[in-house]
Amino acid sequence: MPFNSSSLPRRALIVFMRYPEPGKVKSRLAASLGAHKAAREYEKMVRMTLGAVSDFHHAYPDVDLAVHFTPVGRAEEMRKRFPGPWRFVPQEGGHLGDRMHRSIGRALGEGFDHAVLAGTDIAWLEANDFKDAFDRLAAGHAVLGPAMDGGFYLVGLDRTCPQAFAPQEWGTDGILRRTEALMRRAGLSVRHIALKRDIDRAEDLDLVQTDPRYCERLSVVIPTTSPLSDLEPLIEKLDHILWPEDEIIVASSVQPSQFHCASVPRMRLIHAPRGRGLQLNAGARAALGSLLLFLHDDCTPPPSMATSVRKLTTAPGMSIGCFHLAFFPTSRSLDLIALWANMRTRLFGMPYGDQGLFCRRGTFEQLGGCQNPYLLEDVDLVHRARRRGELLFLPERMTSSPRRYLRRGILRASMQNHSIMLRYLLGADNGRLYERYYG
Repeated sequence: MPFNSSSLPRRALIVFMRYPEPGKVKSRLAASLGAHKAAREYEKMVRMTLGAVSDFHHAYPDVDLAVHFTPVGRAEEMRKRFPGPWRFVPQEGGHLGDRMHRSIGRALGEGFDHAVLAGTDIAWLEANDFKDAFDRLAAGHAVLGPAMDGGFYLVGLDRTCPQAFAPQEWGTDGILRRTEALMRRAGLSVRHIALKRDIDRAEDLDLVQTDPRYCERLSVVIPTTSPLSDLEPLIEKLDHILWPEDEIIVASSVQPSQFHCASVPRMRLIHAPRGRGLQLNAGARAALGSLLLFLHDDCTPPPSMATSVRKLTTAPGMSIGCFHLAFFPTSRSLDLIALWANMRTRLFGMPYGDQGLFCRRGTFEQLGGCQNPYLLEDVDLVHRARRRGELLFLPERMTSSPRRYLRRGILRASMQNHSIMLRYLLGADNGRLYERYYG
């Protein structure tokens, strides 16, 4: 049966995860790497899995998403650190099998016809794996996602099967065979999806190091002329959604006396001359990451931003990327401006900086960085980057503040933007454009 969202029954996708606290996750990995390193590696797996869930959500928004987590006492931290289009539900029950049975039973009891539950120990889970699982459920089969260690990373059911989850031992070889046999004994037809490998031991990490999405480091560069206290909400949000080794670089044109986000170790503050292009160049020079993401200081990034940017590393022919634009708070007029910006990006490959531009560090250096020091550095950078490859336009929304439009008037601000662009294309001096724009 084809995967047609208009004809399928109600479906629920459940993700099982543990809060990545050192000493509480990946005990076998921790025995080789240490507790803190193992927790960081597990967090990467979690973020890759949730990235796949987000991708699946964009393609099939009708599927209900829930993260079933443990321990219960970490509920608030889970919501802050792993935001997304999913609900957070505490796991219930004793051993792992009992908890899986209760979670699937809860979804089916809430009226969902098909429930798929996936773990977070797999580094290569893709949105297509969820699609395949729901396809098999739609064809009348129970589903198992086999792991190379003899277990399984995914299970899908359209009815409860307590027998399959009753055994208390779940950390030994042969779990897949045992579970499948119990399902068949209960009268279920069982199908498999793609074979995957759990990341349980240090040698397993050697395999994921070949995946650039897993091993790349992201540097987020934020140019600003605003009081640094205004950036604290953005810095805190980034700290929650970035991967463990990612960093934040604030390139400020003012010398700060105090910055309250000093408690965020991944954040660095550098001084740069006024001019967004100059600030971006300074931030890129200071960056340690192999991926660069340039953010405006009045934006709100999507929860899956750090995972989504990493798609550039596995997108052949792509040299630069951006997100869809949205405004908050918004209005009908602002929605039309965002609609035009997204159409312009899709049709002509011309995004602006408020859509969050990202590229490989090597690409930025080969291009000589930003060559417009004060204004329209984003337009020029994208134009030159697209000579080397295509634009990766991601569906996630980068939400921008409309304060500039509201302060100047939406129509006037829009006309001024187009006037500045026309003057730029006619060869106007960048400094004069800057004075005219901000004067």
